[in-house]
Amino acid sequence: MTIYDYLKDYQPLLFQTFGNALTNRNLSHAYLLDGEEGTPLKDVAFYLAKSLVCDNPNPYACNHCDACTRFEHGNYTDFYFFDGAESSIKKESVLELEKSFNLTSVESKGVLIYVMHNVENMTIEAINALLKFLEEPANNVFAFLTTSNTTNVLPTILSRSQILTLQIIKRDVLFGLCAELPLAREDIELLVPFYNLPALIEEEAKTERFPLYKAAVVDVLTTFSENPRLGYIKAHDLIPRLKERFIIKRVFTYFALFFKDVVNYNIGHSLLFPSLVNLTKALSLILKNPLALIVNTYEVSKKVDDNVNIGLLVDELLILMIKETTHGK
Repeated sequence: MTIYDYLKDYQPLLFQTFGNALTNRNLSHAYLLDGEEGTPLKDVAFYLAKSLVCDNPNPYACNHCDACTRFEHGNYTDFYFFDGAESSIKKESVLELEKSFNLTSVESKGVLIYVMHNVENMTIEAINALLKFLEEPANNVFAFLTTSNTTNVLPTILSRSQILTLQIIKRDVLFGLCAELPLAREDIELLVPFYNLPALIEEEAKTERFPLYKAAVVDVLTTFSENPRLGYIKAHDLIPRLKERFIIKRVFTYFALFFKDVVNYNIGHSLLFPSLVNLTKALSLILKNPLALIVNTYEVSKKVDDNVNIGLLVDELLILMIKETTHGK
């Protein structure tokens, strides 16, 4: 499924709204793409940005022309991307952007475009610099900002942007769309909470990192369910190896989701990971208060962004988990 098809079939309001703006050349200078965890915010932002420079728009990007091809390969000179999912966007990045945009555009289209993914992960200094940039945009400058939580975005940024909201594809519909993917059902279940598009699920499943963080989750929780203190040792062995804080945060989120599945199992609700029901059953036998662990795990996960030592965070979480087991004191 292409992003064009995704927008047309599953985001009709956004598709029509931005399509009309392209057709009438009545574009806002700043768009804020908002969507729940898993929606393809970055991919949509890239595609909308690409549509501004396509040689053969319909009115959206054709994905085949020279401009689209160079844009896709990161060779479009007048486009800048900042990824707040990997690390905080800092003031220096915004100032460098302003400096670059003070120069004449290089490409023949004459437009300068930037995407800031996960704009809520900007430093205060970067936000202040961005606000100055948004207040008086040049006619040829266009911004695409993304967020999975508008409540964490400053009202001043919201007021200067046109908000386009991505609707989540319902879980049962998404599984239907994933039915023909060459992936194990277990892997699809594990990736659905983070990727709300079959193409992105398949792409992530084929990365080198996926089996590593899958093992860090499943192996640690399996060992923990058999012997919590050995699970503690395995967690220290596997989790810090992942290195990327973005992925370590995801591992902690998986822990919280499995604790949620323990709650689901205990009250007879549908599971998030039915293919791993045996692991959920084993955890349910030793966890006294999985509901409290969900909250605790998310709190620990937030500290990953604060550059706290990963070993200390693993310590904190596993000690909390051990205390909530039938073996804990």
